[in-house]
Amino acid sequence: MKTIFRTLLLVICLTPIGLSAQNPTLFDQFGHTGLLKLELEFSLDTMYAKVDTNEEYPAIFRYQDAHGNWVELPSEVRARGRYRRRVCDFPPLRIDFSKSDLRARGLAEHDDMKLVTHCQTGKKGKEAVLREYLAYKMYQELSDHALRAQLVEVTYKDTESNQELVKYGILLEDIDELAARKASVECDECFGLSTVEFQQENLRTHAMFQYMIGNVDWSIPMSRNLKILKPVDGGLNTVVPYDFDFSGIVNVGYAVPARDIGQDKVGERVYLGAELNSSELQSTIQLFKSRQGNFEAMVSDFDLLSRNDKREILEYLQSFYTALDNGTVCAEFTAKNCPTVPGK
Repeated sequence: MKTIFRTLLLVICLTPIGLSAQNPTLFDQFGHTGLLKLELEFSLDTMYAKVDTNEEYPAIFRYQDAHGNWVELPSEVRARGRYRRRVCDFPPLRIDFSKSDLRARGLAEHDDMKLVTHCQTGKKGKEAVLREYLAYKMYQELSDHALRAQLVEVTYKDTESNQELVKYGILLEDIDELAARKASVECDECFGLSTVEFQQENLRTHAMFQYMIGNVDWSIPMSRNLKILKPVDGGLNTVVPYDFDFSGIVNVGYAVPARDIGQDKVGERVYLGAELNSSELQSTIQLFKSRQGNFEAMVSDFDLLSRNDKREILEYLQSFYTALDNGTVCAEFTAKNCPTVPGK
């Protein structure tokens, strides 16, 4: 019932009398720079006290626009994520805005977004955010069904102590915003779907991407760490991935290998997609080969990454492309009979 209601709502919004079809979104305002300056002001004590709940609490959200001016919006925040909120020094957050406030600013009503925060303090926490940001940007090179990601430098201002904490983070657009662009709706209860219900090119690209970055922490039948979009015209579904912290490219210290599928260590590549025939495999391989130079430049030109981080990521990507070239990625590409490629 909820999915049907959201489908009808999106259809209304896509008509000429709707608001969100042509109005810019709040996320649209962030695309002017590689690094967005952001301030988030709220009670840190409240955040930690409510970290195990989905209860929201007030916050002030500020960002620096293209002209260097600070724009302020009232908001509410809450902790999110099943695993990270348990293991992280600082939990990932969801930020909610007022629809009426957005309307008053001439913006569409997409009123929430996710903030990927520094899970760990120190150098490792910084590196993990930057590496995961690269994963989001890489998928954008491969698919137009990808969440937009904005790298941010966040100043957290504690309303209780007036202390400040400056860290990198990633703002992710709301899945409903991507769905609106694709004339689709999020399917909230799409569990156990057959692969024939999806766009096949989208499935192949997604599975090969997860293999490339060494991530096995996803499942289409369980809808884990991905969203499923259902077109309003009744077409085939698409997959939209997120949360890449368990991947070999990100390589966080709190990740654990998935031994139930044969992964001996984090970063060891195991293919979890559907079996491909020869033509399908070659088509997908060619797509990834055509993006190799883009991926390498993306890493090499990322000035915020240390030289050592760049070297590690480039070597890890090269091991994937070597597997494509030497036939390790076999013609019958399945988790059962396709050899894995060692991780780090």
